[in-house]
Amino acid sequence: GQDEEQPNKEGKKQQQVSSFRRVLPQVLAVAAKNTLALNFGLSIAFPTMVIPAISDPNSDMKLTKDQISWLGSLFFIVIPFGCLLSGPCIHRFGRKTMMLVMCLPFAGAWLMFSYAYTPELLFGAVIMHGLVNGLLEAPILTYVAEVCEPEWRGMLASTTVLASLGGIFLQFFMGNYLNWRKSATINVCFPIVSLLSLCFIPESPHWLVGRGRIDDAEKALRWLRGWVGLDAIKPELDTLVIAMQTSKEKEGSPFTCAPYLNRTFIRPFSLVVASFFIGHFTGMSTLQTYAVGIFQELKSPVSPYSLTAAEGFIQLAGALVCISILPFVGRRIMAVTSTFGTGVCLGALALIGSGWPAVILLLIAVFLINSCSKVFPWVLIGEVFPPGVRAVASGMASCIGYALGFLVNKTYFLTVDLLTLRGVIALYAAISIAASLFYFLILPETEGRSLDEVQAHFRGEINLGRGCKKKKFIIGQENVGYVAEVS
Repeated sequence: GQDEEQPNKEGKKQQQVSSFRRVLPQVLAVAAKNTLALNFGLSIAFPTMVIPAISDPNSDMKLTKDQISWLGSLFFIVIPFGCLLSGPCIHRFGRKTMMLVMCLPFAGAWLMFSYAYTPELLFGAVIMHGLVNGLLEAPILTYVAEVCEPEWRGMLASTTVLASLGGIFLQFFMGNYLNWRKSATINVCFPIVSLLSLCFIPESPHWLVGRGRIDDAEKALRWLRGWVGLDAIKPELDTLVIAMQTSKEKEGSPFTCAPYLNRTFIRPFSLVVASFFIGHFTGMSTLQTYAVGIFQELKSPVSPYSLTAAEGFIQLAGALVCISILPFVGRRIMAVTSTFGTGVCLGALALIGSGWPAVILLLIAVFLINSCSKVFPWVLIGEVFPPGVRAVASGMASCIGYALGFLVNKTYFLTVDLLTLRGVIALYAAISIAASLFYFLILPETEGRSLDEVQAHFRGEINLGRGCKKKKFIIGQENVGYVAEVS
């Protein structure tokens, strides 16, 4: 509709803006943040390009099989250390500031890869990448939840994974035409783009309120809600200010043990960790990191590098489908159907073993994994934790998620030696089927719900589980359930 002014309850004129104008700044803010998620995808996919290149007998760098397994998994064991530091850092310095500061070491890590002619320098670049990406976890995940209104939160939160998968696909695509050192040199440009993009978006208004910077929070909200006047955002701002005064007494400091012993933390934390376990132990990590070798094992008549690039595109397509239909079908249906479908495809793949049918089944499974298991943990992190501990809890959950990724990647060769590739895929299939039952019984329907309603579910006050219908929000309704984090 057209922008206009309407009287509010006090009889004063309140600016009303079109739906497009209201959502546009939220999309722009999330898009700027997503440039870092794209960098993250480039980082994750990079070892997939490096491993087969240095495994070549003609490579200028020689690594043992054990060193290669470390190269494929080191990123996942380093990144949790960054995640643990991430929560306290953004609690102190803010979401936007942390994202800005991390752009420079990100570019530095890519330069290290470009000039890595020894194993030590190669591993050093991986370690730097892991630490930087870990430090970016909490600001990336909490920023999107804190700037978006309920109607758009789920969809825009899903774009974080979409951007990451875009980076993976881009890296796989470059790997078809460039050697890994040239790819690393090109990748230096992406953190610079992130740095420039982030300069134009506001800090999280919730963090600003928590720091007592009310005037800055007002400016941020006015920008994020469509470049409007004070009257248009005053109810939301007042809610945040009141929350700042009350939430500390209710939840306590995020740096004490008390908040982490409450069911409002334990229940959502367990759910997020379970979703990470499901993702990693159904092939989310290994089918990507060791894609070239897996396609070779399946005896595909097509180049494994071409199929790896196709896998990157299919991952992107899966996330796009998730974003497109999530607002209409909700979390529960997506989770149950995609994990069950993944189990069926992987089970059939384990029986067939090789050839074109096996390749097609694997690519379908990759599509289904990326329409749910790849996306869900990151969406849940932004909305299920109590506001006072959200930053620290996000870092803790991400830490465990990446530790699980390290475990499954580091033990991949060992499990293949013990079970064969078909046996490993059969194990993934069994876990996928069990996951569909878990999601059916446990997962709450949070699509279209305010953050207050999500918290009420974990407090046991309402039930957002089976039989719960999604609540339709009107664009522009204030997110009254969002409580500011108190410093």
